[in-house]
Amino acid sequence: MTDSTTEPDSAGLTTDADGKLAFPCRYPVKAMTQAEEQSVQQVLETITSIGLPVESDRVRVRPSRNGRFQSITVEVDVSSREQLEQTYAALRALDCVLMTL
Repeated sequence: MTDSTTEPDSAGLTTDADGKLAFPCRYPVKAMTQAEEQSVQQVLETITSIGLPVESDRVRVRPSRNGRFQSITVEVDVSSREQLEQTYAALRALDCVLMTL
């Protein structure tokens, strides 16, 4: 029998005894884009359109070494795996998003 308690893993994510994400949880959604301000706006608008509130203190934008690209990380509170998958699918559909992690 496995223990059904949840504990944060090494990345700070809440997981169950089998190492699977336990919902609801706070999850860092990351998108790689061209280094343009409208890219940040598009990513944030897409996340909020799914019904996930975005708080400014949980958004990080880091430029690449040469400044051509940027990673946008948004910590969101997701209620289910389906909501997380929907978020990533919507981000991948954006022209400005080169990759999601």
